[in-house]
Amino acid sequence: MCEVGEPSRILASTPSSSTSGCLSNDESAEDHLLPSSLAAEELQLALNKEATEDELLKAISRCKDLVLESNQCSLERKWLVRHLIELRLRLQECREAMVDPQHPRNKSSGVSKRTVRGHHLNLQPLLRSTSSKYCDHCTGTIWSVVQAWYECEDCGYSCHHKCISQIIRECAHVVASERGSYELEICPEEGLSAQKYLCAECRSPLPITAPKGISCLGRLLFPDKDWSEARRCDYSGLYYCTACHWGSSAVVPARVVHNWDLSPQPVCQASLQQLRVTANRPLLNLEELNPRLFSFVHELSLVRRLRQELHGMRKYLSVCRNATEDHLLWKHVDVPHLVETPELYSLQDLVDTHSGELPSKLHTVIDVFTKHIKVRCEVCRGRGHICEICSNDEVLFPFDAAAVICKDCNAVLHKSCFNRKNNNCPKCIRIERRKEQEQVEDGQTEA
Repeated sequence: MCEVGEPSRILASTPSSSTSGCLSNDESAEDHLLPSSLAAEELQLALNKEATEDELLKAISRCKDLVLESNQCSLERKWLVRHLIELRLRLQECREAMVDPQHPRNKSSGVSKRTVRGHHLNLQPLLRSTSSKYCDHCTGTIWSVVQAWYECEDCGYSCHHKCISQIIRECAHVVASERGSYELEICPEEGLSAQKYLCAECRSPLPITAPKGISCLGRLLFPDKDWSEARRCDYSGLYYCTACHWGSSAVVPARVVHNWDLSPQPVCQASLQQLRVTANRPLLNLEELNPRLFSFVHELSLVRRLRQELHGMRKYLSVCRNATEDHLLWKHVDVPHLVETPELYSLQDLVDTHSGELPSKLHTVIDVFTKHIKVRCEVCRGRGHICEICSNDEVLFPFDAAAVICKDCNAVLHKSCFNRKNNNCPKCIRIERRKEQEQVEDGQTEA
């Protein structure tokens, strides 16, 4: 899956040609990356340079001291802990490179694995490729036949070897893991003035008016800067330059949750990579976020019912010896949360629900599980229930659509029988009578 959603729903994009000067390694970009209170420690923390083992050890020691000196839950401590992990990984890579200096990969372009800004970058082989690849930092074409380049194994970030020391963007996997949820406000835009007319990522200046005619004010404020088109990300609501926003499109979670709008919207590269990383993570609890959505979307209501049935079947299969030996539960379910947590949905689940793929898939799995529990397995069939109201010979299971479970005693009854008795459970009545009889007998004994 190249983007969030079906491949046909995503608009392919390439970096714009008007990106010269957008990613200059200037002081404003550094200030954006490093908390201002730690600016004086920059030289001691081995930032953005090829450090030796001794320099890395000194940086790690200094970083530990700063972590202890910083306030808990502060921006500085969060940045320092993340940087400490990165320094330790760099030290490990440095030692690995020293062990085998004659390795062909180490000869050609340094180390085969690098860790920068949370990215776990792997050196890619020099192979002939028919598809175009672009550097996520400088937006230039990666000529994989002659150029050494790296790719992040977590988020897919790609860059030239020469651009590694200038990487600005944090790994989308790290950002998504720290945040733990989506931005659920539809395009939370604050405007260019809130960003001081700078790109939200690389801090390059953005035009106040259309790029065809840059305003006089913009030229006066930044006379030596190259200007780029301001593009808004529909996911974050922030504005980016053309080097950080390539015009890519993706399904935005907030629009799906609130409007059931699955049309791709323009997003920046950072948001695109975050949506890629979290596409299959169950982060959306629709029962809490927008329960009325089930009333208006028939497919979604159907998926909820099917997942609840699967969750009930899981209780039988997880304790069945025959199902465990055949690995029946996980052989047919490739996405565990569909069975384990029926109230949570991933963004890909909602896309597949809209396309009709998920309901069809769930129907197939339910048919397999139903045959095992009701037909093939005597152990599971023996755990069925008989309706106490009608005393019919039909074996009932809690996950059946025609069955209802008493909230007080967990008795399984026919829905029609339960409604006919005005929702009075015969087992609960029998338990109450038994309690009353015991109280009467205890009273007579005391007398």
